[in-house]
Amino acid sequence: MKSYNHLWEKFLSDENIELAIKNASKGKRNRKSVKRRLENPNFKNEIRAYAMNFKNKHHTPKEIYDGIQRKKRKIIVPTFDEQVIHHMVVNILKPIFCRGMYEHSYGSIPKRGGYKGMLTVKKWIAKGGKDCKYVLKMDIKKYFDSIPHDIYLAKLRKIIHDDKFFAVVEEITNVTDKGIPLGFYTSQWTANWYLQGLDHYIKEELGAKYYIRYMDDMVIFGGNKRELHKMRKAIEEYLNQNLGLRLKENWQVFRFDYNGKYRDLDFMGFRFYRNKVTLRKSIMLKVSRKARKIYKTEKPSIYEVRQMLSYLGWITHTDTYGFYLEWIKPIVCIRKLKRRIKAHDINRNRRIKNELVQSRINSDATGGRPDILQEIQLCS
Repeated sequence: MKSYNHLWEKFLSDENIELAIKNASKGKRNRKSVKRRLENPNFKNEIRAYAMNFKNKHHTPKEIYDGIQRKKRKIIVPTFDEQVIHHMVVNILKPIFCRGMYEHSYGSIPKRGGYKGMLTVKKWIAKGGKDCKYVLKMDIKKYFDSIPHDIYLAKLRKIIHDDKFFAVVEEITNVTDKGIPLGFYTSQWTANWYLQGLDHYIKEELGAKYYIRYMDDMVIFGGNKRELHKMRKAIEEYLNQNLGLRLKENWQVFRFDYNGKYRDLDFMGFRFYRNKVTLRKSIMLKVSRKARKIYKTEKPSIYEVRQMLSYLGWITHTDTYGFYLEWIKPIVCIRKLKRRIKAHDINRNRRIKNELVQSRINSDATGGRPDILQEIQLCS
């Protein structure tokens, strides 16, 4: 097992801080609190000082409804300064966590979203034949809230030998008494990495041919129902003994769809059949509601327009064109929405260019150099 040291210097480097500020501020630069921090000429030094003595702020969890998973969740919203620190930490941990990551682990990983996962499952179903006769579908009970700090930190300690950097990771982890907080950028990476050993156990020890994981939701295709039951028991035992976790009681082993018979697979917001892939009904309902809202609004916000176009991407890559023709096309002009986004982006880029030119003129007049944070804000 490869171990890592000398991470503290990389963590506090100018390059890491600047990249973290850039990534943490994406889509938030117009917020007053964020804009005020970015305009502070000493912001980078303040972030470095905060990182050197990092402590979590006091937080009150908020409850939200997750439309994809169809459940209520409690999240913790970090301050902007904390978000920058979280991005600094992830910049260091990302190459470590990606080393040895299972190729079919999806969800909250760059270039490994639900769409790519859908293509993988669709390909397996097309070529799997008898090996896709049955499905084992399961997930972990209260996964984010159940990850034991002691086991997670002990596993991480085996590979991270930099005491100062590890202390920052430990402080972020201990913002809750147990589990990892939804809402922290670090949590999605932690959650994926923590199950990396389970992925290799399922593939290498249990010999699952078609296995995919989307965060803590897992699906295994197999040709033998009895073998899938044995795998489920072994996975449950591994979770209990090695990770301090439990499978949710609603696990299922069922005969997969065949020519309209048996059951389809509901996974990652999609419904998989032998010959097609559709969206989950709750998502289609959400899309139709958004379309009606845009239709009734004289000038919908850019955020709503982008949301609608994002939903269109889901529709384009699934067998739901009939739904689009009936519920979306009659009331929403997609071409008009695209033109609106294009005009918005052109105006934004023009404004940014003018601000950047003006800042450089002002800098030349005073004989100084434009602040790096201002360049990051304007150029990204």
